[in-house]
Amino acid sequence: MTPTAPPHPEHGLSEHGELKVGESTIPYSVRLSARATKKRLEITPTGVVVIAPQDTPASGPGSVEAFLLQNRRALYQAYSELQRLEALDTTLPQTWERGAKLMYRGRNLMLEIVEADVPNVQIRCPSRFHVQVPRGLSPARRRAALRHAFHAWLRSRALKDARHFCAHYAARLGSEFVGAEVELGDYQHMWGSCGKDGVLRIHWRLIQAPRVALEYVCAHEVAHLRHRNHDPEFWETLGGLMPDWNAAKEVLERWERERFGGGREL
Repeated sequence: MTPTAPPHPEHGLSEHGELKVGESTIPYSVRLSARATKKRLEITPTGVVVIAPQDTPASGPGSVEAFLLQNRRALYQAYSELQRLEALDTTLPQTWERGAKLMYRGRNLMLEIVEADVPNVQIRCPSRFHVQVPRGLSPARRRAALRHAFHAWLRSRALKDARHFCAHYAARLGSEFVGAEVELGDYQHMWGSCGKDGVLRIHWRLIQAPRVALEYVCAHEVAHLRHRNHDPEFWETLGGLMPDWNAAKEVLERWERERFGGGREL
């Protein structure tokens, strides 16, 4: 592995370089931090961030370059695995060009992508996706940056919606359930779960389903706060929370058949 070192960063600013690992090129950036006491790596699908104390030398022993060389094997394996998982994800576009479409709340919305003087990918969605990407990115880094930004953007919206719906139905269920914790999940066979710890976990991909489908999953899991199984009392409780739950469930099942060719459990 040969790092192509950038100029030494100053006062917390990031500088960029590339790691050559065999035939692979891994983009990286360096961020000096007054709070850092030692060097560490943050590995994302868009590349590697080296966080280092401000007095880190630019080259030689103890430098960022030496640190990258020392950790090259683990770094390469972790980055390659993230890239592999990203490639398997079919919920995001496989090409990131103007006119590509992305499903959001049950609708396929078009992407408008332009280069701009921005530090990272910026996403707005009034009626379609208006996306700004930093200038000068290589095609590979541009694709990775867009995928990573949309993953984060979709998950943030999913968590916001899930918390809203769960809070609404928990309040209807009873005051003792108000404040139930909500987390995002990424399950292979389930859209949601209610743990024995009382934590409601909702699949983040439901942000791509019609909004009523996500609402149904939230109401369903909230009902499990009172009834752990699917006995008649559970369905009676769910009906009290969401009288039209059956129609919402049909929307979810229709969407998952069209999107994934099958269903998941609750």
